[in-house]
Amino acid sequence: MQHLERLKTQGAPYVLLVSPLLFESGQDALVSRSLVVDVPQAVQLSRTLQRDGVSESQVHAILAAQLSREQRLAKADDVIDNSGDHASMLKQVVRLDERYRQLLND
Repeated sequence: MQHLERLKTQGAPYVLLVSPLLFESGQDALVSRSLVVDVPQAVQLSRTLQRDGVSESQVHAILAAQLSREQRLAKADDVIDNSGDHASMLKQVVRLDERYRQLLND
């Protein structure tokens, strides 16, 4: 069974396709809504440097190969701001889950 077919049989109210390059890869054509988890570019740079242990020039090269923050936000149906603390993120996730469940009932 293909991956997409398995997603349809999960029994969940909705499923998330997690793809860091959703728009760049064209996978946004597979989804009914797109969600961007957003941070300012300075935070993205700092977190990538800490997480991946790569040079700043490598991070800039990675970012240059992606859509700009502005382009991603313009394409997004929904946005979660990931620049705050865990509690802030959790509140946004709960609100978005409620919204997605409501959309299913409309």
